[in-house]
Amino acid sequence: MTQVLEKCPNCGTAHVMTSDEWNGSSFLEHWRIYRCNNGNCRKLILCVHDGRTGAFVRMFPNGHYEIDESIAISQEIRDEFREAGICLDAGCYKASMVMSRRVLQRCLTEQSCKKRKLVDAIDQAIKKNILRKSFHPIAQEIREYGNLGAHPDDEQLTNATKENAEKIVSFLRLLIHEFYEVPQSAEKLKQQRETK
Repeated sequence: MTQVLEKCPNCGTAHVMTSDEWNGSSFLEHWRIYRCNNGNCRKLILCVHDGRTGAFVRMFPNGHYEIDESIAISQEIRDEFREAGICLDAGCYKASMVMSRRVLQRCLTEQSCKKRKLVDAIDQAIKKNILRKSFHPIAQEIREYGNLGAHPDDEQLTNATKENAEKIVSFLRLLIHEFYEVPQSAEKLKQQRETK
């Protein structure tokens, strides 16, 4: 059996054809493993469907944490953002928050905020107008939640919930958009105007 996926979560190829490798089911879920037919990929994709309705539930790896290859961004940020999302989907919320903290620090470093401590880098980003003031409270939350993973005796560990981890990953995606995608799009528009 073949299926066309909107996008391979491994290689990012749009409308990729896949071949059926294995399937199994339980009362609650039906699982099907596909192989990407892109010759440069050929990786496996697990699709989970509702056992009663057949509706698509989720996919592994989860492709919506992939940052499009057309965006000029470091491989470290690309990989760590994806890992934060994978941890989130796996229910590892503390691990997701730690990875999110790493992404935030890398983004600020790449935006010329070279302070060693993240708290100082955030303050520097605000003073230099690199980070919007409205983003300041969320950036501080990411820093504090990320610190929870390094301090197992912290009483705030109960705040490492799915909802909080999701909010942090969503904010990071917004930050990546603002720091990398918006300037890149603006530069393309400028070049098109100058060409005409």
